[in-house]
Amino acid sequence: MSKKPDKKPRIVETPPGRKEAKHVADTSVLDRKAAWRINQIQMVDPYGWHELTVDKLSYIKSKLSELEKKTWAEIFVKEKHWNHPLPVAELKCPLARRWMRNNMQDQDQLWTIRLSGAERIWGVFSDGAYLVLFWDPDHIIWETPKR
Repeated sequence: MSKKPDKKPRIVETPPGRKEAKHVADTSVLDRKAAWRINQIQMVDPYGWHELTVDKLSYIKSKLSELEKKTWAEIFVKEKHWNHPLPVAELKCPLARRWMRNNMQDQDQLWTIRLSGAERIWGVFSDGAYLVLFWDPDHIIWETPKR
């Protein structure tokens, strides 16, 4: 009985023009540029936008426009000392805590963005955008002791 010679596989080449799948990394929300939604802004005391002067509103607009040049990672990671989330259950202000409990039960964090000294904007994230809620010129939602 004769032994059959070992078969060697042919070299398989990829045909020209053949498409190959490439892995595309998922883009994190943190990699997106800042974007705002304003349909929930509160037009009532004590966190209302209704008391703003034209000059103050123009100032806020310019601050938010500057932030739109940054990603959420730059705003909330790199600048986390000023801009960060805080637990709704631990908010110092009972009105803000109650409003969140009554209107946004599914949100356990409220995110603050510092505009200057005590001035803050508070909101939540929704579909990669910041949903602006409260204007807090005196930093009363999360009052901190002065140094």
